[in-house]
Amino acid sequence: MSTRANYFKLGIFIISAVAFLILALIFMGLGALHQDKVMIETYFNESVQGLDVGSPLRFKGVKVGSIERIRFVFNKYHDFAASPYRYVLVEMSLDPDSAMLMHAKGNVSAEIAAEVENGLRVRIAPQGLTGTAYLEMDYVDPARNVPLPIAWTPEYYYVPSSPSTIARLEETFELFSKTLRKVEEAGVDQAVMNMNELLQTTKKAVEDTHMAALSQNVDSLITELRHTNDNLNSAISSKESKEAIKNLTETLSNMKASTENLPATIDNLRRLLREANSMLSSQRDEVQGILQQGKQVFENLNDLTGEAKRNPSRLIFGGPPAKTNPEKK
Repeated sequence: MSTRANYFKLGIFIISAVAFLILALIFMGLGALHQDKVMIETYFNESVQGLDVGSPLRFKGVKVGSIERIRFVFNKYHDFAASPYRYVLVEMSLDPDSAMLMHAKGNVSAEIAAEVENGLRVRIAPQGLTGTAYLEMDYVDPARNVPLPIAWTPEYYYVPSSPSTIARLEETFELFSKTLRKVEEAGVDQAVMNMNELLQTTKKAVEDTHMAALSQNVDSLITELRHTNDNLNSAISSKESKEAIKNLTETLSNMKASTENLPATIDNLRRLLREANSMLSSQRDEVQGILQQGKQVFENLNDLTGEAKRNPSRLIFGGPPAKTNPEKK
């Protein structure tokens, strides 16, 4: 009887503990459900292999949220045939106590828009070698990471995406492949073969020329140049050349001395002209009178010479000349 009572008490204790644990889990779950979630969304134009619902969202390596839903954009915003966009829509929730929301201070929309303007982007990051991935938020160059074009209004806060490292490598390899195809289509192999043939032809032509005669002509030219140089040095070193250079130096020195006195001479000449002008201005009336008298004297002299030509006797003996046609009285 005692053993049976102990089993009963043990059963009651186990059932009570399980019930308490269930109630605690329900309470904690309800508390988590009552927490306000801030939803953001982004779009990818690449494969999202490795992402799944519940995958973490990290900001510079620190977890700030998780993925809530993954689907195509045309499942939410437009029909498949009505739009050319084939993006993948990823909806995420931010933890209420994340640093980004704490810094927003109630104006979450303006804060996220400002961070996006500064280059905040979301990209896919691999997680080890397991094939899984997570979303990483970080700052990049906004000029080189332009947001994808969209034709709808996002339901949640929108943070654009940037290509992942794998996508960038694929784009680089594709560009390299296109470059190789263009090089192949341009016929570079044929151009290289033609260049080799040209080099071979040039080499053969050089070998066939008379290199010995050409070398002899070059030697003769060098000898003549040396002879000309020696003659020039002899002419410069001669006594006549040195005297000519000396005389030229003296001439240049005299010219320099003359030019040094030239400004003083010009100043004296200007001063003399100013004095003469001043004197003429002060005695202008007298000068004009003298000039008028001289003009009158020249006119009288002109009349006297004219009269002497017409009647020379009158100039010598005086008296008027006889009339040629006397009037009858």
